[in-house]
Amino acid sequence: MASRLAGGYAAVKRALNEIKKKDSSFAPQSLLDFGSGLGTVVWASHSYWGDSLKEMVCVDSSGPMNVLAERLLKGDEERAEPHIKQVYFRQFLPVSPKVQFDLVVAAFTLSELLNVKEREDAVLTLWRKTSSYLVLVENGTKEGHQMLMEARGTLLKKQDKIVHDIRPAAVFAPCPHEQTCPKLASAITTPCNFNQMYQPLPLPGRNERQTEKFSYLILARTELGGTESEGVDWGRLISPVKRRTRHVHCRMCCPDGKLQHLVVTARKQSRDVYRCARSSDWGDRLPMLQGDDEDAESDSER
Repeated sequence: MASRLAGGYAAVKRALNEIKKKDSSFAPQSLLDFGSGLGTVVWASHSYWGDSLKEMVCVDSSGPMNVLAERLLKGDEERAEPHIKQVYFRQFLPVSPKVQFDLVVAAFTLSELLNVKEREDAVLTLWRKTSSYLVLVENGTKEGHQMLMEARGTLLKKQDKIVHDIRPAAVFAPCPHEQTCPKLASAITTPCNFNQMYQPLPLPGRNERQTEKFSYLILARTELGGTESEGVDWGRLISPVKRRTRHVHCRMCCPDGKLQHLVVTARKQSRDVYRCARSSDWGDRLPMLQGDDEDAESDSER
């Protein structure tokens, strides 16, 4: 459990950083962490929005886990003041449908549910509790990615049947589109995942930097007619950038719902675009989607 603490924190913080970067004015006052475990979501959220967060509710069905998470907040001193205040631990979600939170997070929780029906019910419940952003994080495996795509499909389809929902769901990250995931549509399916380096806890045999492979999904509530957002025409790097002499190879997921392999050069695109691509990394967005025919190739054509 302790060995997973730092990796989970790193993955959650990386996912939340997407909101911090793209919506710098977002200042959540309330947080709901579903399946909170040791409370890594609270720590990660507080690192970004500690000045604005006034209420953080951690929900975990395990009473002993809640006790342990609370002890961590107090530095393992029972009578000490918690390092982060206004954190409340519960074993059940708030019953009232009127109770909503600015930020709702479920990290490595969907995979603990027994079947598709339970996951669908949980996602719909969490969405009803969301007033701004819903963040889902899972292991970067085929199974983890598939669960996130199930959740994505559930919310994008179900919202059509919710007449009173004037702020429907929109995909915020990492997908630059709302079409079927091209990685699931290809003949050989591979998960859409990302890597995050982190420094593990000082445990025996785990002193070197580690890598956490994870998948994530962020959905945002939008104003009616306001689904367009800054950066909607950008692509997302879905693998490490391959840097070569005077050119770089970028594999991207594009707004048209297709995967593209782009070869970026200063001569064909521009020096600024080339420098941007060369300094980018796996998971970043790039301000270009296509090049000349000889420079862009759809993965479906390869």
